[in-house]
Amino acid sequence: MRTDDQQTIIGYTRTTGIVLFGVLGGLGFFIGYFLPQIATWALTLPWVPFQGPLKLIHFFQGDWIHIVLAIIGLIAGIVLAFIAKREILILKITDQEVKLEIKEQVQTLLKNEIAAIFPDGKQLVFLGKSGYELARENNDESLKKVEEAFRFHDYPWSGMGDPFKEEYHRWIPDTSDLSPTVNAILRAREKALQEKKEEDIKDFRLELAKLGYIIRDEKTRQFWRPVSKDTSNKED
Repeated sequence: MRTDDQQTIIGYTRTTGIVLFGVLGGLGFFIGYFLPQIATWALTLPWVPFQGPLKLIHFFQGDWIHIVLAIIGLIAGIVLAFIAKREILILKITDQEVKLEIKEQVQTLLKNEIAAIFPDGKQLVFLGKSGYELARENNDESLKKVEEAFRFHDYPWSGMGDPFKEEYHRWIPDTSDLSPTVNAILRAREKALQEKKEEDIKDFRLELAKLGYIIRDEKTRQFWRPVSKDTSNKED
């Protein structure tokens, strides 16, 4: 976390980048350089898979192969670091707004639009005045650090979690309280949860929000609540 007079940044910082690229790049270089020795040792274990590629690596000997594999390993490590960087949620918090940056996308939420911020498992949730979810993103940063940053800038952090948690109902297939369309989306989303298809899970959540329903997950179980027209009274 980095804090100055106007902005607090949580997530990816210069120090994080040095560690991330240094560790993964160095690890890739190390593994690449010693890969011929690793292949020779692995070939003594008949249960180890990929015997064909291992024999090919073992076949080539000499200093040049160590250098080539080390460079390939370094490049692979740097590529992994770039991929990991895209998955890190970066929060840029000021007294007026918070910016969420992840996967090269930026979402800006104005402070006066936010009714509550709370953690839901490993996700960070932002609720609007009407009860709709303004944003929900995975967060790998220390929850204590995130809470301190939002409280420092006087945001409505909910220490008790979701203020609407008592209004959720566990979804049962084809429940009569929901329309056939909503039931169908929830059924498809349940399958996505079981198969861990993150993009589908998120897309179905957005579709349900458009239909007026907020979804909360507990592993593969889904809980729903409608957004009522009087929800905003809860914030008064």
